Amino acid sequence: MEKFALKLKRVGLTIVLVLGSFISSFSQHQEESFSDSTSNEKLFGEQLKSGDFEFHLRSFYMHTENQKGLLDYSTWGTGAGLGYFSPRWKGFGIGFSGFFVFRHFENNLTIPDPVTGLSNRYELTLFDVHHPGNHHDMDRLEEFYISYEKEKFSTWVGRHHFESPLLNASDNRMRPNLFSGLSMEYQPGKLKLTGAWFTHLISRGSLEWLSVEESIGFYPTGRNPTGSDKNYHHHLESKGIGVLGIEFQTKDLQLKSWTYLSEGIFTTTFGEASGNLALANGSRFIFGAQGFYQTALGDGGNPEPSYAYTLPGEYTYGAGFRTGIHLRESELTLNYLGISDNGRFLFPREWGREKFFVSMQRERFEGMGGVNALGMLYDQTFIQDKLKVSLGASHVQTPDLENIGLNKYGLPNYYHFTGLVDYRFTGFFKGLDLQLLVAHKKEDRDRKIPLEYVLNRVNMTNYNLILDYRF
Repeated sequence: MEKFALKLKRVGLTIVLVLGSFISSFSQHQEESFSDSTSNEKLFGEQLKSGDFEFHLRSFYMHTENQKGLLDYSTWGTGAGLGYFSPRWKGFGIGFSGFFVFRHFENNLTIPDPVTGLSNRYELTLFDVHHPGNHHDMDRLEEFYISYEKEKFSTWVGRHHFESPLLNASDNRMRPNLFSGLSMEYQPGKLKLTGAWFTHLISRGSLEWLSVEESIGFYPTGRNPTGSDKNYHHHLESKGIGVLGIEFQTKDLQLKSWTYLSEGIFTTTFGEASGNLALANGSRFIFGAQGFYQTALGDGGNPEPSYAYTLPGEYTYGAGFRTGIHLRESELTLNYLGISDNGRFLFPREWGREKFFVSMQRERFEGMGGVNALGMLYDQTFIQDKLKVSLGASHVQTPDLENIGLNKYGLPNYYHFTGLVDYRFTGFFKGLDLQLLVAHKKEDRDRKIPLEYVLNRVNMTNYNLILDYRF
């Protein structure tokens, strides 16, 4: 709590300085129009009162049932947070928020599996992966920014949310990812331009704001393609993340192009075209295509290949497709993703979750090349869109387990099934959202595979019960 108090003092001092500057500018403006300083102070107070306070309560129960003979895991945590977002004055506004988490119950979270020696994968990311035994001091300061908005232009400076196909909140744990730096948006009509430069971030499962270079690798780093037992965590050099996004949207068509530059490490370009066409009986035909190209920059973050995130000269590319039909409250899509075997698709898991058409919760494609994935997704809404049921099934063909150059985390071929029931309350309990998520993965190999490639990867079921309340 002393650490938390120190954080609050520092943040409080910063807030006072920002508010002091804001008050000074506001008062000066008011003195030009009014002579009564007391009235001016009241007016400023009334302006602050019209800001938005947001309260957020979240409860998360998770259980992972592994193959017989391997450890199972479970935990339950709850948390609460409060944020304040000021009204705009001459286009300017400020916002800040914080969140704390209680770890009520756990089973086996800090115990290595006795058969494989491996640690927990899913449940611990609800809390503090840097300090697995931490049960008490789980608080974090999240948003703290100054923003400006006028007509078609807006910008944020400081710690704030950011969403894009690869760099995003990845908000399927207790807390989301947030980013610190500068981001801007310009939207003249149907076109939207986004630019950003981030130097620090805080990841889900972490309580610490870290520099970009230090943020890579505190999740498991997988296998080194050089065959070395070294890893890149604490050994990378990068000044930050640059992002440029271009989007064009009409009623029936959406085009996206996003470029990510991790200075000194890699660059990735992602593109997507999706849309729908009207058919008979009110139904609509859904279509889409995605693609990406990625290449290393310089020495991949470190001149010694064993410590680099990407190997010098490593590159890869991939393509995805979607087709389906939307009929009133139902939507069914068939989705595909293929990744070249020239190299691995790499994007730090600490930075976000890839939004490929075939992506499903509780697994990613990061770290692999030579992949073919085919999946079917079905969504159905009931009770005037208050209840949503989502089902998914896919088959993912991965490189050979021994191919450390293309299979970073040693993931075998697998079948993937997910089911989500999401109910959003209205009326007296408006703002309350209750979710049940179940994900199952089954390995698909002709021969028996070592158990270290099974634990928390395949032959497992992951259960999640989430209650989220905002007002």
